[in-house]
Amino acid sequence: MRSATGARRRSSSPRSCERLNVPNGLNALPTISDAPSVTAAEMAGADRVAIADLGIPVVALMENAGRQVASVARLVLGGSVRGRRIVALCGRGNNGGDALAAARHLYGWGADARAVIAGEPDALPELPASQAGVLRAIGVRVARFDPDGPDEIDAAELLVDGLLGYGASGAPRDVIADCIRAADRSRVPILAIDLPSGLDPDTGIPRGVAIRATWTLTLALPKRGLLVPEAVPLVGELVLADIGIPAAAYGRPDVADLYTAGDLLRIIPQ
Repeated sequence: MRSATGARRRSSSPRSCERLNVPNGLNALPTISDAPSVTAAEMAGADRVAIADLGIPVVALMENAGRQVASVARLVLGGSVRGRRIVALCGRGNNGGDALAAARHLYGWGADARAVIAGEPDALPELPASQAGVLRAIGVRVARFDPDGPDEIDAAELLVDGLLGYGASGAPRDVIADCIRAADRSRVPILAIDLPSGLDPDTGIPRGVAIRATWTLTLALPKRGLLVPEAVPLVGELVLADIGIPAAAYGRPDVADLYTAGDLLRIIPQ
């Protein structure tokens, strides 16, 4: 494989995880130091090929992503989530749907899992709305983010950041920006889905207010901005997850054998 663009020595995560008081289960994952990366436009193209040309349903990719997020949450919590307060922070896009799907798995594994929606829960698009509906049906709390209401965020042991994905444009605004600020003020450890919300996927530079993650679980391939030095304080420890997008969707040879060692990989830059 070719070395990832912008590979650098990674410092320890700047965001405290002392509240967890458990061993880091990510240390047992296979590692990779030369992961191929993609721009946001390249990832969008691969998503289109996978869905439109290869016939993989979006909901299948969302389910795969949600399961991987839940698995990493369990690893960073020492191998068990039973009784742990985990709050999924969800936007209106597919990253929000991934976070909602992860909350369902975590609830099934014994967590005190909850979902906080940055916006009106009843106004979500179809796929995230479906995930939220399942959560309500099984008794998981799904609430609108309210900066003046009950503080779900500060009471959490782990936050899952599903506010914004790689397709977001411009600086976070309005309730999304407020939710990011609340998460960062809390000092609760954060697991970001795909990239920390507010981070530019290509440059690694914040577009405004941005999540400071303890861990980032990037999906399918690392977004190029995650691998640049400027992103270190926001990305934290970087893990890569296979969510079922075939290598054929990328049209490049350097991804064919990426997941032979496992479907979760720690990225350790050279």
